[in-house]
Amino acid sequence: SRRGIIAKIRQYAEVIVRKILDLSPNDTVELGNGKLQHKISERNNPLLLKAVKDINKIGSECTHTKSIREISDDDVKNTIDRLFDLYASILIEYFEKYKFGSNLQIVYSFSILPPIIRYITLNYLYEKYPDNLMIIDKLSLVLLKALNKDAAMDWLQERKDVLEKTHSVSPDAYKATIEKFGKEIADMLYNSAPNMYDLCSERVELVAGEIETRGKLYNDFESAIIFYQKEGIVEGSSPEIKEFNSIMEFLYLGRKSQK
Repeated sequence: SRRGIIAKIRQYAEVIVRKILDLSPNDTVELGNGKLQHKISERNNPLLLKAVKDINKIGSECTHTKSIREISDDDVKNTIDRLFDLYASILIEYFEKYKFGSNLQIVYSFSILPPIIRYITLNYLYEKYPDNLMIIDKLSLVLLKALNKDAAMDWLQERKDVLEKTHSVSPDAYKATIEKFGKEIADMLYNSAPNMYDLCSERVELVAGEIETRGKLYNDFESAIIFYQKEGIVEGSSPEIKEFNSIMEFLYLGRKSQK
């Protein structure tokens, strides 16, 4: 039933909040608890706080028998959307600790998440770090995958003036490419799309064509889990990698593959 779905999401949300706050098994987690919400507000993540409050409100309504109003499909959809915000909040907190793009293996593994989760995460990060080239690139592409080509191109068009003034490669990356491959190769790689607007527009067009021809590889956790199990576990033992692998393991925990 719709009430049952929302009640279960509320229970699951408590598991996710426990993960975010890194609480011990002995700590009680109730979404409506004032102290818990205060802890959440201290994270300075409005997306997380709103998700917790909204899920708690509708979840309580679906749990208590005194509420007699009919729960609609929109109620279920909105609750699932807030659940996605909780997933994204785990990743947002991680990438505020470790800069997005600093480890390309992690960026690749991150791409094996449902597009909607990536979109929420990257959209939030872009508002805080609008100069991060990797965020701009990946956000424009995930808009295509989570929504459609028009949404991606509209997003780029709205920021065209800024993006045309933004070079498509950081000075450090350009210098590293010269050192590894020579100036001729570096110029060939980066001068073809000298600014972020041109680069992202070209990539959106290219990937849109691939999707039209082949379709999407995955759109949810269940269709992505096979790719995660094969290629999504990042090798290494640094704190950055261990923490990321732990998050991905949590997000895919209990999922059953679906082609």
